[in-house]
Amino acid sequence: MKKGMILMRFMKKLAAFVCTAAVAGSSLAVIASADEPYTGYNYDWWGDPIPSQNGFVVEKTVNGENLGVGTLSEPSDMYIDKENNLFYIADSKNNRLVVTNESFDPEATYVIDTLTYGEAFPESKSTIKKTTFNLPTGIYTRTDNEGNTLIYVADSGNQRVVCFNTNFEIEMEYVRPSSDVYDAQVTFNPKKVTVDSAFNVYVVVPSITQGTVQFSADGTFNGYYGANRVNATAEVIAQQFWKLIYTREQIIKMRKNVAIEISNIDIDEEGFIYTVTESRTSDTDILKKLNPAGTNIFTNLGYDQYTFGDYAQRYYKGKNYTSAICDVDVDENGNIYLLDFATGRVFQYTDECDLLFIFGGKGTQKGTFTSVSAVEAHNGKVYVSDSRKNNITIFQQTEFGGIVQNAIELFNEGLYDEAKQPWEEVLRRDGNYWLAYIGLGNSELSQGNYEKAMEYFYRNSRAGYDRAFKQYRMQFIRDNFNIFMVIVIVIIVALVVLGKVKKHFKAKKAGGNK
Repeated sequence: MKKGMILMRFMKKLAAFVCTAAVAGSSLAVIASADEPYTGYNYDWWGDPIPSQNGFVVEKTVNGENLGVGTLSEPSDMYIDKENNLFYIADSKNNRLVVTNESFDPEATYVIDTLTYGEAFPESKSTIKKTTFNLPTGIYTRTDNEGNTLIYVADSGNQRVVCFNTNFEIEMEYVRPSSDVYDAQVTFNPKKVTVDSAFNVYVVVPSITQGTVQFSADGTFNGYYGANRVNATAEVIAQQFWKLIYTREQIIKMRKNVAIEISNIDIDEEGFIYTVTESRTSDTDILKKLNPAGTNIFTNLGYDQYTFGDYAQRYYKGKNYTSAICDVDVDENGNIYLLDFATGRVFQYTDECDLLFIFGGKGTQKGTFTSVSAVEAHNGKVYVSDSRKNNITIFQQTEFGGIVQNAIELFNEGLYDEAKQPWEEVLRRDGNYWLAYIGLGNSELSQGNYEKAMEYFYRNSRAGYDRAFKQYRMQFIRDNFNIFMVIVIVIIVALVVLGKVKKHFKAKKAGGNK
């Protein structure tokens, strides 16, 4: 088994070397064909790039002309209303929303650019009949208890989040908080918005470093939610040391270190909120999964130590530059999609942050991007908007991606035996796909084949290998218990006999001396 593991490691390293040579430089995307202008790759246990089959390929691209609404201008956000099968586009520079269906049918497409104030709105707005958007940059919808759809838009230029119904009547406006907690010098220019099941509104404001701005349904400012941690740089560590020595006056004069602001936000079907931080110089809190208390669940599970985006870093003028994650989306299966502004790539992860597929890239061909702005995923398709190309690219899941997804769903349901066949099929198609080894390891582990499980887990999952080895050791002891007992009895008898013999010779020697 040891020789086999060494050979396997050598082959993986060889494949990683070939892939690294092919993707040398700051970009790993290589033009392969008109339909797949990027080469599929993944990362192995050592963090080296290895060739891999594509999980998603381009289906088509859609622009404003295709939808019959004229040219889009810097679309900055998208949202899929799964309950009503509607697709919303925040067409920012055109100051409007474009609404269509998932087929992007021109006949089902319409534009929202003007809103009215309903009768129930506060009297202060009663003299204003209509209002228009000014640089809308974020959108979200939520269905209330009566089945009515409410649409929330981060209307950045108007410094508000506006909530309106399907009759385009404004229900509520969330504006700059008047609370002393909100810094008077900080502007309120909402960038992104999401809403939980209790209709609490979470707003991403670029100039806020304390987290997202949270409002209750009635517009009350509830404070900040989900703040990032301060990156533990050498300067921060040094300041913590000097604070133990300095006087209060000296501490006040020290330069304050603040957390990096949140870049984007999403919420899953279970109500957990996800935030991402777009930073090329820090790897702290790039992706977080927050509970209602604002605690990052990934920290407790150890997932916050993962590298999100490309593993490769570029070193320039004393700093490491990495991926810049600008958007996050969670689909109905719990898969996480991260959009990398720096490379134009989409990274798909499981709900436990295991990397599944990488696709997209920088370029001018179909399937590559100039300036990505948003990602959405639904029913095996992924939608990516480009604010410079002014279009949306739709990726569809490949057959290989479907097999992987099926295996993961069975795996998540605890059906390890049933998941064995699709995992084996994955390895037949792609021997470098390391997650399949973990799936097969769990399958063998559930069947009591601990030694086989150890082979699959080796160099693929340290935790899995430890579990398999522990069970293998216990099984070995149980299977050989009688032999162990015989050996123990023999040793005890031998020690007793040896003791008596030594005692006999000692007594005989003592008698002879007399």
